[in-house]
Amino acid sequence: MTIDIQGLPLVELAFDADGDVDPDGAAALRAALDEHAPTDLLVFSHGWNNTPSIADRLYRAFYGELAPLLAQHGAPDRKVLLLGVFWPSARWTDEPIPDFEPGAAVDLGDGGPAAGLGDAPEFPPPPPPDPDLRALVRDAFPATQGPAVKELLDLLVERPDDETAIGRARDLVAALAAATGTGGDGEQDDAPTSLAQTDPKAEAFERFATALEELGVVTGNQGGAAGFGDRFARLWHGAQEVARQLTYWQMKRRAGTVGSRGLGPFLGELVRERPELRISLIGHSFGARVVSYALAGLPDGAAVESVTLLQGAFSHFAFAGALPFDQGRCGDLFGAQARVRGPIVACHSSFDSAVGVLYPLASLLAHQDAAAFEDETYRWGGMGHDGHQPDAPAVALRDAGEPYGFGHSLVNVDAARVVKNGKPPSGAHSDIVHAELAWVVLCAAGLVAQR
Repeated sequence: MTIDIQGLPLVELAFDADGDVDPDGAAALRAALDEHAPTDLLVFSHGWNNTPSIADRLYRAFYGELAPLLAQHGAPDRKVLLLGVFWPSARWTDEPIPDFEPGAAVDLGDGGPAAGLGDAPEFPPPPPPDPDLRALVRDAFPATQGPAVKELLDLLVERPDDETAIGRARDLVAALAAATGTGGDGEQDDAPTSLAQTDPKAEAFERFATALEELGVVTGNQGGAAGFGDRFARLWHGAQEVARQLTYWQMKRRAGTVGSRGLGPFLGELVRERPELRISLIGHSFGARVVSYALAGLPDGAAVESVTLLQGAFSHFAFAGALPFDQGRCGDLFGAQARVRGPIVACHSSFDSAVGVLYPLASLLAHQDAAAFEDETYRWGGMGHDGHQPDAPAVALRDAGEPYGFGHSLVNVDAARVVKNGKPPSGAHSDIVHAELAWVVLCAAGLVAQR
């Protein structure tokens, strides 16, 4: 089915967890290409979602910002077809979605927790996982890990004031982390092993609870006398954030699979069939990883026009030629930029606490004696926090209508001026539906009329 977005046709295409494309969706896309004869295909991959309807809302909202800009400023000889990619990614349902439920966001730039300005407001902690969320989380892990995942989730619901239960939760986390495996590919996928190496005293839970409090979340028992119960409340909130990170790593790995084994090869087929078609990629959160790893899955000789990464949830060293802490290694995607004719633009924001605080914190838990926290945060940092590292040109975010000159390179755009709405624990990670970001996509893709 083709959806009309203010005069632009939108087609949606699904991949399964192994990267296999839905044949009916692929046929529908090819039919739309035949019918509309576009010069350009914009391909957008969602990140952390639980249903196709949520991803559909994102595509309609973001492309709804893009359509009027293209109508006003678009190059007259270009014709665009929109594509929304669906892939199975679990979502912790206490997190706001990219176009926000009512009341889900606050302006963090006006003194919220990530701003560090004055007295930050207090936020209630994320609730224990409900039955629907528990089912989603169990499905995110291999069946062999199902019993351990279920037991951990049950503990997160019960939250007993009991040291033995905390210890059992720690053991389950360690076992799940060890089963997740390691990477060592320059994208720091060995992070789960860090959780496996934490000691039985649950320092991991304590550190995550502290991080939540620094973001403005109240983790102790509400309305009761402070005491031993407050300590257990804090630890269970920290334990839930650790469990969330374990699920993140599962989805992070799946995003790479969908990109390299699914989307990349499929786009390669389109390039072979329609060599005149210009393809530009857009990804949010783990979707940024999907489209980035799609570059690795392109066949030799195939290339896309541009890549725009919106609050990318993967290593900011992914495209680096040398890692600052290991000059003999490069990022896992180093060289993939040769398959992009234009820029790979990383839009980032300091108000994204999912990528800027919790993502690196989970990765450095086993390295507490290695360096200062700031140094380790940089080592384990994510693309959505500070963009491509260690070196990439920095371009200021411009208002829609003001042209960019990106060229052919890795480019960082600090989007904190608009990407600043959200609430803990993820902060502004999903605040991406803005005309300014849609304008970045159009300029990166070369779709703007020359002045």
